[in-house]
Amino acid sequence: MHEQHRSDRRSSTSNYYQHKKRKESDLKLNESKKNSSSFYFDEKRKHRTSSSYIDKKSSKSEFDDARLFCDDCNKFYDNICPYHKQSYIPDKKISKSSLKHSQRLSDLTCPDGIIIKPSTILKAGKGVFATKRFEKNTFFGPYTGTRHSNFKSAQESGYAWSIADKYGKMIYIIDGCDPNNSNWMRYINCPNTVEQQNLQPIQYDRNMFYKAMRTIRPGEELFVYYGDDYARFLGIKPFSIDSMQTNIDDNNNVNDDD
Repeated sequence: MHEQHRSDRRSSTSNYYQHKKRKESDLKLNESKKNSSSFYFDEKRKHRTSSSYIDKKSSKSEFDDARLFCDDCNKFYDNICPYHKQSYIPDKKISKSSLKHSQRLSDLTCPDGIIIKPSTILKAGKGVFATKRFEKNTFFGPYTGTRHSNFKSAQESGYAWSIADKYGKMIYIIDGCDPNNSNWMRYINCPNTVEQQNLQPIQYDRNMFYKAMRTIRPGEELFVYYGDDYARFLGIKPFSIDSMQTNIDDNNNVNDDD
């Protein structure tokens, strides 16, 4: 990708897994909580499965993560779309050797215009916010962490995306459990409603990036949908493919010049 162009919760042709230790009794949701769109645990214990919009809309049995999809053109390109304004925002470069006592690498990797602070979602812990305007089709990433192929470890240790081949088979896992071996993206939360979602996860070149679905304005919290199973676990009604398509269409039609 060229230069031109949590609590902790985590869609694309990949899976995301987050798992935090908690008493078994705390993991049982009653029916009223299951129907509540604002219920979250202080600590999460959940295995996420792939159910993103891209997964659902694709009718092909294979996908090519060497290409990027443009929602405006409705087609794939070898790199960013040459016809619509897109940009890439890399992380702030931080050396582990420069970390001071009690500092965490992930907290210091925020690019300009991004901060980590308490989420607007009740009991969701930390969240990620914009302090300046980011245009639609801005790419962030990649998501960083330890790479391994231990599926069970990913479930138990937390913050992990699985990267898939063109047949959907897992190649390896990118595990952001260790805050000193990951980046700020580990703190991005799952939205309560489809309208809140402003980021779309994209597997590209065996990495995971997040793309702005619309203009993100100063003060907004960043949200990405992590899949139906994870939504159910949090007491959120899973987003339907129609609602996600409508959200993308609305974002494509909105005038972001204001």
